[in-house]
Amino acid sequence: MDVLCIGETLVDIITRPVSNVFFNNDSANVQEILLKTGGDALNNSVDLAVIGNSVTYVGRIGSDVCGNYIMDICTRAGVDMSHTIRSETPHGKMNILIDEEGNRAFYYFPGVSREFTLADVDLSLLRQCKILQLSSTFHLPNFDGAKGAASLLKMAQEVGVITSMDVTKDPTGRWNEILSPCYPYLDYFLPSEEQAMLLAGTEDVEAMAEFFLKSGVKHVVIKLGSRGCFCKTAETAFYCGCYDIPVVETTGAGDAFVAGFLSGVLRNGSMEDCVRLGTAASAHVIQCVGANTGIRDLKTLIAFIEAHPLEIRYMENNSL
Repeated sequence: MDVLCIGETLVDIITRPVSNVFFNNDSANVQEILLKTGGDALNNSVDLAVIGNSVTYVGRIGSDVCGNYIMDICTRAGVDMSHTIRSETPHGKMNILIDEEGNRAFYYFPGVSREFTLADVDLSLLRQCKILQLSSTFHLPNFDGAKGAASLLKMAQEVGVITSMDVTKDPTGRWNEILSPCYPYLDYFLPSEEQAMLLAGTEDVEAMAEFFLKSGVKHVVIKLGSRGCFCKTAETAFYCGCYDIPVVETTGAGDAFVAGFLSGVLRNGSMEDCVRLGTAASAHVIQCVGANTGIRDLKTLIAFIEAHPLEIRYMENNSL
């Protein structure tokens, strides 16, 4: 097994385009209403599998029609779902409204994921995987923090597993209370700029990265949206641009970046190579509606990278 993914899965209900006067009408016609899979861990799992990695997902899945839909989509994508826990609690959903410019509003029902605990994880899987990817932090209240996530990351590192995490928004405002126990056990941390700013307490991207390094993270990658990303380790620091391509919608872009990046890690790529692969994966996803619709296999992504070189700008004090 290449990657063990743990976290939340959702069913996304996508409506577009929605105008700013939508709620002033009794009814309104829209271009489409789509049912798609979602949730950070599901997106990571499916994207990694489509790229060409062997992936096992662990989490809680509802026994309702939405849970069955998730199981079917993930299984068909090649994700091993045999270690999931089925529950009578309804599966989680995200209602996503998209306007004509591609801006999004989210309405979230957490559902079954709130039941997930460390006891749901078959710990023998840690000896079978190369990377442990934790997603959906702050959406798993019985797993987040020292009592679950940090303990699992520590156990993974003790058996030689590479550890990685990205995060979602924290509705409780307990950002660092939850994440601080995890930092010393993270090989890779990949927050968005907004998330990193709230965690580090600064608007300076380079200072954000330094905060996480000093907290114990070994490799920091801060996703900057249309401006690319900033990467920092103890040895190097650089900005990487992104592709100037038409954007249909950005749902799942960050998750695709993580999947591409970790695909590079699995192939012993440099930080630069991993970032290029992540950026290429993200570029394909934002050209389609749905978090996974546009993801492509490794061969396609590499060909895209070779045809479209990305600018990498090193910091002045970079050791390379």
